[in-house]
Amino acid sequence: MDELQPRRGRPPKYHESTETISPPRPTRKPFGAMEQKLAYASREGFHRHWFNDEGSRIERALEAAYTHVQDKDGKNVSKVVGTAEGGGPLTAFLMELPEDLYKEDMAAQEQLVAAKEEAIRRGEFESQKGDGRYVPKQGISIKSGS
Repeated sequence: MDELQPRRGRPPKYHESTETISPPRPTRKPFGAMEQKLAYASREGFHRHWFNDEGSRIERALEAAYTHVQDKDGKNVSKVVGTAEGGGPLTAFLMELPEDLYKEDMAAQEQLVAAKEEAIRRGEFESQKGDGRYVPKQGISIKSGS
């Protein structure tokens, strides 16, 4: 007898529905969202770098022991990154170098930078005889942010 009598008061907040609930939408990436256009998965033990196909940069990278990164189909990973000098597409290729070779290259580059900084401190960087440079007795100081 209780089932036939109407309920008094406010109706319940949630009603059982006979409609089917659609599955949740897959996560989507909104168009125009901020993203790194050249992002690519890293590989343990390797340093990856994008090289523009200009002049002989790809050949020079191959000479420096970089190798092309290949996708799952075995093709070299590349992206169009701009306009080439002739008006066509400028393509960049993703290449990688073993981490130990990369660290050697960076150490050699750091030695060149340190030598230039030392020449600046002495006032001898790109100096020519009689160019009238003033160098304080204590030398030139270079302050860095680190």
